[in-house]
Amino acid sequence: MRGLRAQALMLRRLAGLTSLPHGTSVHRLSGTVGCVRTMLAHRTCSAMSPLPLATLLASSLSAPAPSWSTLLVRYKSTKGTKKGKKKLTQEEEDEDDPEASDYEDELQDDPGLPKDYKDQERSVQSFRYDLIMKAGLDMARNKIEDAFYSSKLRLNGQKLIKKSKTVKVGDTLDLVLDDNKETDTVTLMRVVFKKVVAVTQDEEKYRVLLRRWKHLKLSRQDAYKQ
Repeated sequence: MRGLRAQALMLRRLAGLTSLPHGTSVHRLSGTVGCVRTMLAHRTCSAMSPLPLATLLASSLSAPAPSWSTLLVRYKSTKGTKKGKKKLTQEEEDEDDPEASDYEDELQDDPGLPKDYKDQERSVQSFRYDLIMKAGLDMARNKIEDAFYSSKLRLNGQKLIKKSKTVKVGDTLDLVLDDNKETDTVTLMRVVFKKVVAVTQDEEKYRVLLRRWKHLKLSRQDAYKQ
């Protein structure tokens, strides 16, 4: 009984301490006090022989505390891994996107055509035939419509059926100026869709590279070839 009173007295003295050893946290001390109280109550009920309080204090204070630097390093490395996975996934999507590769492709030159062409970049809202032709020839849209209704527009040598038809990189757009069956020649204005240079983020406009011939004379076979 005297041992229990002595330990209770020491516990009260411990609670009144104002200075702590350097590096000892308040959370660890409060946890130690709670542990000692619990063990004292248990020993009182079970009548077990008490251990020295100093031994209990030493074992409690010697428990390792969690390292915040370790936690921060782990969190940082996990975050970096997530960024790496996201970047890798984006690269794989770009490789699998066929439209992106189409924008980067450029049509090879035709050695059989004259070199008096002009390459120019233009902005268009879509790849409609009439919009590409208007941009490539610097011609008013109503003149493009008149040529369509006069059956003078060609797409890859074939008569254009629909003026709003969507064209793609590599297509040849012609406006026939003269079809001379006696000489078997055709004079035309030609636009070749060479390349998509850029696309706006909202995909409302496209920057395209167009090759234009203002006055191109070809044989009927070459002009209307399939």
